[in-house]
Amino acid sequence: MAKQAPSEQELAAEYSAGVSQKAGKWFKRTMAATGVADAAKSEAAESSYQSSMQRVLGNRQRQRGLAGVTDSDIKAGVQAVGASGYSSGATAKAAKMAKKAKRYVDLAVATANALPPRTADPDANIDARVKPIARALRNLKTGGT
Repeated sequence: MAKQAPSEQELAAEYSAGVSQKAGKWFKRTMAATGVADAAKSEAAESSYQSSMQRVLGNRQRQRGLAGVTDSDIKAGVQAVGASGYSSGATAKAAKMAKKAKRYVDLAVATANALPPRTADPDANIDARVKPIARALRNLKTGGT
């Protein structure tokens, strides 16, 4: 008897069932893993990432993968979870955001506190007040001085 390919609905249902069954295993193994951050920061990982990205860019893999994608396809995931799909995920990441943003906020405030007072000339204010903050933040981000 010849095999028959499953329908899209069957594939989706099987995928969802598999995800549900493996959630506990994924969580347990992720929490038990050690050295993950060091491995991710290693020279070998960076080299592998760079090599993979060059390959992806070189053969236009992203574009080929998106060739048949429509606006409806992109919006389907958002539609499925509704507005709470954004807010619950973003809320859960609040501590991560604060940890990453803290040094930028501190620098912006310190830089702003050291700026000369505003003047009536908007161009002078941009040069004397906006640009120093933008430069300081960019230098912090890029490791420049």
